[in-house]
Amino acid sequence: MNLKKQVLSRLGHAEYRPLQEEAIDALCSGQDVLLAAPTGGGKSLAYQAAGLIQNGVAVIVSPLLSLMSQQVEELNKKGVRAKFLNSTLNPGEQDDLVSALRHNHIDLLYLSPEKLVQPSVMGFLHSFEISLFAIDEAHCISQWGSYFRPEYSQLGQLKVAFPTVPIIALTGTVDKNTINSIQESLQLESCLVLRSSFDRSNINIQIAQKRKAKQQILYFLHNEMPGESGIIYCRSRKKTEELAHWLNTLGLPSLSYHAAMTDSEKQVNHKLFSEQHGTIMVATTAYGMGIDIAHVRFVVHVDLPSSPEAYFQEVGRAGRDGKPAKSLLLYGLQDMLQAQQFIALQPSGAESDTQRLMDFFRILEGRGCRRKNILSHFDEDVLDCGFCDRCLGSKSESNMTIASQKLLSLIYHTKGVQPFSVLIQTLLGKRTKATNLIKAESLSLFGKGKELAEAQWKSIIRHLIAYEYITLGQSSLFTVHINEKARAVLKGDVQIIMSSERYYPILNEDQLLSDNVNWHRVLSWKHSCSDVALSDSQLRLICLHKPNSIASLSRLTGLSKDKVAIFAEALIKIVQEPDIKKVIG
Repeated sequence: MNLKKQVLSRLGHAEYRPLQEEAIDALCSGQDVLLAAPTGGGKSLAYQAAGLIQNGVAVIVSPLLSLMSQQVEELNKKGVRAKFLNSTLNPGEQDDLVSALRHNHIDLLYLSPEKLVQPSVMGFLHSFEISLFAIDEAHCISQWGSYFRPEYSQLGQLKVAFPTVPIIALTGTVDKNTINSIQESLQLESCLVLRSSFDRSNINIQIAQKRKAKQQILYFLHNEMPGESGIIYCRSRKKTEELAHWLNTLGLPSLSYHAAMTDSEKQVNHKLFSEQHGTIMVATTAYGMGIDIAHVRFVVHVDLPSSPEAYFQEVGRAGRDGKPAKSLLLYGLQDMLQAQQFIALQPSGAESDTQRLMDFFRILEGRGCRRKNILSHFDEDVLDCGFCDRCLGSKSESNMTIASQKLLSLIYHTKGVQPFSVLIQTLLGKRTKATNLIKAESLSLFGKGKELAEAQWKSIIRHLIAYEYITLGQSSLFTVHINEKARAVLKGDVQIIMSSERYYPILNEDQLLSDNVNWHRVLSWKHSCSDVALSDSQLRLICLHKPNSIASLSRLTGLSKDKVAIFAEALIKIVQEPDIKKVIG
């Protein structure tokens, strides 16, 4: 067995994935590498294996303390000499680490970008042999480097200080601008760029219009993902806590995770989520990079991510074991407006951030297969997946050119200072306080849009925003501007063709309770007990009749008392828990 195979086996794998072996060979020959692969694509194996094959210490730059700790712990279990250098070490532990490095007792060293760029640490790195530098989550260079994690933008000094040591930059995004930014910042002039497909075909993609978000989430959890573990992403810290609390009151075990929590609180909730099957993590994007939990079966977005890259990385937290998984994103016009406002208020306020958001809007509003639209952003051309909501649902489309002309004309005649709600009320001919205030009845377009419902007018506005026929002003006062390209729509030279709306179903709390919330608990228990062979119909009967003895459980399932006795105690305890209706009633 050659050395590469030995190292692969030592790291617990049977074979290399596409591009991993190519990256390892390049690093071992002294060449720099940029490896772009989706979440769950096995990027870490490339630098771990290359570090173990070569002499010296592989230095890995990682943005999260929790991720460092997790990876070091996993490597140590495999007999790999890995350590981390960060602020959690006391002086004595740091001294032990320095000694181990100088005596060649460490193969892989993890540290944060903030720690690495300290002059004392840079100087210390010269005191022992380094096999390679690995920059994990390298897209942070372009997304964070300018304001939030400025140390990422300083990593270019590695090539100056260690010109002969190969660097591998690892990223979960493959858009050209980000790749160019990484290469430029790290001074990787002749690196090998390796890009794998971003297609995660095991994940079902669903995108739908938001009506009653909480009730839509309830339907998804109860009808599509009962008893499964998953992540629900929200934008605000407050929303994560409120949603987790609400789900808990309904008997759906949930945790929250956001940046304002203490490190110990985050670690406790992460550990619970990773160990307890059937738990739901309601989180902000703080729960993202480095999360590698095989049994995450779904990801839900209640608020819009900031870019196609962010969306696809977050969706990629599900189905990392290759088994079927689902994603659901709910959004409406208000979500698009809030996302734009959020970007405008960021310290960077960069034009590139706005452009990434607009790219995402066009994916949401684009016609045809969801997966095809997303992957085309990453320069991948694929056939319709036959698996997303668009491919499985209605493929009908509508010509909304005339309606768009009415809306654009109304924006022009009201000088772009009226909120969209007032414009829609005007088109629908509604006499409200707001329309009376602007004397809407005197406008020629008053009541000329009654052929469409309010929701349809909102969808037209979303489309016009996404394709930049109109632009929102950045000041505190609401303004909307008609762009030059809208002229072609007004003249009829460009047609506005839109896919039919999809409204995801809702499930009210009382419906969930009457449908027996124990179903979630029982399924969660079944998922965690691989040796229990009970069908869903048997489990439904158990939930309905709530047996309290081995004998009654045996009668319901048709299994012998000896077979039932193996799992009876745990299952009876679940179905005999207090009725949720009484708990919250």
